[in-house]
Amino acid sequence: MLEGLYAPNTPTLIGDLGVRHPTTEQALRQTGEDWLAGAGGVDAVIVISPHFVTRGGFGLVAQAPLQQLYDFSGFPEEFYRVGYRPQGAADVAVQLAALCAAEKIPAEVTEQWGLDHGAWSPLLHVFPQASVPVLPISICPELGAGAHESLGRMIRKLSRSRSLIVMATGSIIHRLDLWAPDVRSLPDSARSYLAAARESFGGGQWQSLWNAPDAWRRAAAPEGGDLPLRVLAGAFPSFQAQILAEEEEFDAVSLTTVRFLDA
Repeated sequence: MLEGLYAPNTPTLIGDLGVRHPTTEQALRQTGEDWLAGAGGVDAVIVISPHFVTRGGFGLVAQAPLQQLYDFSGFPEEFYRVGYRPQGAADVAVQLAALCAAEKIPAEVTEQWGLDHGAWSPLLHVFPQASVPVLPISICPELGAGAHESLGRMIRKLSRSRSLIVMATGSIIHRLDLWAPDVRSLPDSARSYLAAARESFGGGQWQSLWNAPDAWRRAAAPEGGDLPLRVLAGAFPSFQAQILAEEEEFDAVSLTTVRFLDA
């Protein structure tokens, strides 16, 4: 089995900042329930968070259990008391690293890093009991888009023998710089980039998004660029997608949740 999810990782999924996203939270919960109810279960969730960035190659975190990272500051104290500590998936990390090595994709199993909020804030709703092992994988901007798609293809290859979920997180529009007392309106070109993403998801193809003008991409400032989605693209070259939720935050961030299946 191989299924995919693109999910927001906003801290407002963790605790109360006066903003809630009930449609997003329900979509994440329902998706996790569907997966757990499926035949055969889930061996591991592979998570690509834009907050885990490496140089020289991809990092595949293998820890038992995973270290939970509170990689944010200035939030209410209760945020730092939220626990999410699933088991790691060291066996999956080793198998994936071997597949990458065979294709000369630079990737290394590591015990450094852990589970940052870019991964655990949505997982908190998808698998609230932390019952599914998790493999965090970094993005590596210097390797470029093609290497991230190649990594996705190795995940797809591994899914021939393992039941896997691949989850990329972030926001297609991520303009927190516009969240200010003298807030400016979100550029139309940023919304055009989000529309290109919707077109890609709805049409079961990636080109509308990849071919979007650079000016749109810069205006939207997606988290991690398009690299988390590039991993999904490698894992799902042909797909059906369902947009589960499309909330927004602070008139500056899009919270788009998308589920991916093989076409």
